[in-house]
Amino acid sequence: TMACHSADLIAGIANMADNTYLNASDCHPSEPVNILCMCGTADEWNSYYGRGEGAVPDGITPPFPGAVRSALIWAGYNGASDPVTDPAPTLDLVLKASPSGSNLPGADTVVTRYLNYPAGGAIELWSIIGATHTLIVYDATHETEFYPRLLDWFFAHPKP
Repeated sequence: TMACHSADLIAGIANMADNTYLNASDCHPSEPVNILCMCGTADEWNSYYGRGEGAVPDGITPPFPGAVRSALIWAGYNGASDPVTDPAPTLDLVLKASPSGSNLPGADTVVTRYLNYPAGGAIELWSIIGATHTLIVYDATHETEFYPRLLDWFFAHPKP
């Protein structure tokens, strides 16, 4: 919502397990916004694959596009094209897929980035393989690349 209605005020948005509007016409950004979508592929609350029109209503969750389609919708708003997906995980973002889940040692995240975009309109999707809605990115003795990579992404995508 912030990127849709205040594009002139922000350089970028990083959303974790969140989506844009299912109907792309519900958002009218006044200019491109750098967008980083992050989502676990096993998210039980905010499905990586979305919950489209016609889905069985649960009384709580409205239809939503999912992570891949959200990135695609924002690519459309920004005029971005030519998505490229890494062939294998390249980032180590989480320690555990869930608080009670198993450890995810090593690279766990596949990056999709759009190669062509206007200034201020970069689009990336970080797909965290096997992760659920609640991610563990650090504990008392270990820290992943999550926060340094997130800050690096913001610094690399300033407002033009």
